[in-house]
Amino acid sequence: MIENINKMLETNDIMVLIDSTWYRLEKIHTDSADSMPIIVSDDDGEDYEFDMADIDEFDNSELMDPIFILTNSNMVGIA
Repeated sequence: MIENINKMLETNDIMVLIDSTWYRLEKIHTDSADSMPIIVSDDDGEDYEFDMADIDEFDNSELMDPIFILTNSNMVGIA
């Protein structure tokens, strides 16, 4: 499942808000049951690693893939 999400991230922009800064979500990992590291990039293309739990909000307004068009907007948002 993680592999499919990472493939989708290659061609779609998912933005995440972490500590009042928006980053592009680049990749998701699974290291252990206690953490889910993510790789994000800023406007300059520099990569950073955070944990999925650090995400304050998602923004997929640019995402046009019908599989992610939600009928209930409460399903995506504040994490």
